[in-house]
Amino acid sequence: MTFSLFISYGCKERTGDKTNAILVDIDNISDDISVFDIFDKTEIIPLETNKESLIKYITKLVCYNNDLYIFDYNLSKILAFDHSGKFLFNIDNRGQGPEQYLHIADFDIDTENDRIIFVSAIDSKLHEYDMKGNFIQKYNLPEIRNGAYLYMKYLTSDIIAFWTFDYNNRLKFYSKNENRFISECFPETENFYGKINTPLFPYGNRMARPVDNNIYEMTVDGKLSIAYTWDFGELNIDLKKLIIPPVENRSDSKTKKIIMGYMEKVRASEIINYIFGNSGGNSDYTYVQVIRKNKEVNIFYDKRRRQSVVFEKTKENAYFYPVFWSEDFVIGLIPEMSDIEWKRVVPDTILDAENMERKNQHNEFDNPMLVKYYFKKQL
Repeated sequence: MTFSLFISYGCKERTGDKTNAILVDIDNISDDISVFDIFDKTEIIPLETNKESLIKYITKLVCYNNDLYIFDYNLSKILAFDHSGKFLFNIDNRGQGPEQYLHIADFDIDTENDRIIFVSAIDSKLHEYDMKGNFIQKYNLPEIRNGAYLYMKYLTSDIIAFWTFDYNNRLKFYSKNENRFISECFPETENFYGKINTPLFPYGNRMARPVDNNIYEMTVDGKLSIAYTWDFGELNIDLKKLIIPPVENRSDSKTKKIIMGYMEKVRASEIINYIFGNSGGNSDYTYVQVIRKNKEVNIFYDKRRRQSVVFEKTKENAYFYPVFWSEDFVIGLIPEMSDIEWKRVVPDTILDAENMERKNQHNEFDNPMLVKYYFKKQL
């Protein structure tokens, strides 16, 4: 059976302005962009490795009060490190006891009350911990009849945005004080392209999808608006081409092979022209990474100059994999690659002697390393 992908990105609260479009030629890839055109310096942060701090995969990272909070979905735990990578504590207490949790689907930080908050999708519970990893409380969330909780984003100490498996209204705005959803929207009838690893809440109160050129903004009154739109001209995605391959049972090995082959064609731009991989931004820049013809293409749009730069890698042969954005810096990952490849992500030519030593001391048994890029101050 062949499914046509139909995604309705609208809800009655959505508003937008075409003047917010950012026009970019994504095939105009430059090989002359330097790391130092955008950043002042690059710092390596090796995460301390011990029995309590072991990380399998960094699913999400939040930097708050100069400390690093890392969520590992595979291990269902949250780990905290200081700014230098020294291990502080972990939240790793799975079970069915009064202060335990069954699973962690996603987490965020309530900055107004200094709380680490995470959602357990298995039993629809919200768990609260203090900033030292001590349990405070847990309570029931409203049950979702047509799905389960998936991702979360704190908008205020009261309002949380939840992305769910309810395809009739995937985005739900929840009030803690009233213990109810104050708004629901964003129907999405097929989630095939949701398998692409695009951060849903990439920075601030923004929301992004893998095959949608719009970047949305969530508001505290439960509304969704279009913050801006990436406009790639004639290369913009034709939604009519988003056809799901014919499969009967998506869990068997034959089907998985079909889906894997199809996704390889998507990344190679044989189905659609591109997909979105990541988004970011601050007061000076708007950023997006698109996957086109098997290349991860970075786009930095300078808001003040109203100019964009497009590159796969910098002229120093540095690659860019951001996971957290702030006004002053970006924190990136060094993906799990072979020894030669990961050293290319952060070449020695963009590091000072101290950070070169940190990089070269890393071995395959250590926790992942982070890369902190400090923005140049714009005049």
